[in-house]
Amino acid sequence: MPSSEQQMRSGDADSDPTLMAHLRRRAGELLGSRGVFGLVWLDKSLMVHSRFGTLVDFIAIGEPVTRNLIPLIGLEAEVSGLKAGQVLRVPSVAIVTENGTGPRLNLVFYAFAEEELTLLVVSPAQMDTSLAIELSRQIRARLMAESEAAAKSQELARTNADLEIANCKLEQFAAIVTHDLKAPMRALGFLADEIEGALLASDAASARERLAELRNQARRVSCMLAALLHYSSAGLSGALIESVDTRELVDEIVRSLPHGNVKVTLQGVWPRIETLAAPLGLTLRNLIDNSIKHHDRKEGHLLVTCMEAGDALEIALADDGPGIAPEHHESMFLPFRTLGSAGEGMGLAIVQKMLDAVGGTIRLQSDAPRQRGVTFTIRWPKQIAL
Repeated sequence: MPSSEQQMRSGDADSDPTLMAHLRRRAGELLGSRGVFGLVWLDKSLMVHSRFGTLVDFIAIGEPVTRNLIPLIGLEAEVSGLKAGQVLRVPSVAIVTENGTGPRLNLVFYAFAEEELTLLVVSPAQMDTSLAIELSRQIRARLMAESEAAAKSQELARTNADLEIANCKLEQFAAIVTHDLKAPMRALGFLADEIEGALLASDAASARERLAELRNQARRVSCMLAALLHYSSAGLSGALIESVDTRELVDEIVRSLPHGNVKVTLQGVWPRIETLAAPLGLTLRNLIDNSIKHHDRKEGHLLVTCMEAGDALEIALADDGPGIAPEHHESMFLPFRTLGSAGEGMGLAIVQKMLDAVGGTIRLQSDAPRQRGVTFTIRWPKQIAL
């Protein structure tokens, strides 16, 4: 048991606030000098205002606390957002000093209502392994969640951009179709009125003549609607990546098309590639067929060449037909656009749609009527992402 003198001394200390404050200060100085703990005071911007204890000697005064406590980067908002009475614990933080890797430290932040400064208490981390594991898990989970959110945000932005482009193309397509279908539909109405007038006048010959014209217009509308259906269904749905011998593909297309006296010649390097066979075949078939159908002479020539151009194949189709005037170049790739009577004017529109789908391009060169002939050059990517 303590002696009466010891009890008196203890009682004197408890009853003397000045003595108690002195003892606490001495104890704090002793523990601080032994590296048991360290104190750091931070302002609202997390600049180091002052520090106490050898354990925190590596933290520079007047600098952001994150300069010396790098693991706090990313937690600035949580620290500066602490309210009075709140505590933020960051256990088992690895420290790297100028002399190398230092000890692991526990960091505890305290906020006080009556002070503008936030107190950071630093202590060695020998016993908080479970807290360190939990903190590591939470940080990893947060980083994964942030990465996933960023990826979803980027994907959403890409989807919105693609949707906006698709909407613009849909509006343009709808306007073109509406405009081009009006003419034959009006003709059907006029012919029906004329047939009715001829029947009322008992003019059977005129009625039969108008009826034949009505059938022709009905067939024209039917062909346009069939071409429209073909265009709308042309795409990559169900298409598969497969090994394609490009020379064999073009040879087969040429053999299958009636080309009369138009001679088709193949030149260049035609490699075997892994690509979408059906869309590539549809693209080349429409281009070759377009050149043959619109040739205006008894004899003609179509030269088809291929060369490798980096990450794409560059295929050029040059004919000696009537050509296309420069003012019509852009409109030739729109639906129902044709400069002659052959076809429904959907071939080049389908070609453009195929190339847009795979990330390819097409270029038209012609200077009619100053010079005969037209050259279509397409770039078909060797690698296509479905």
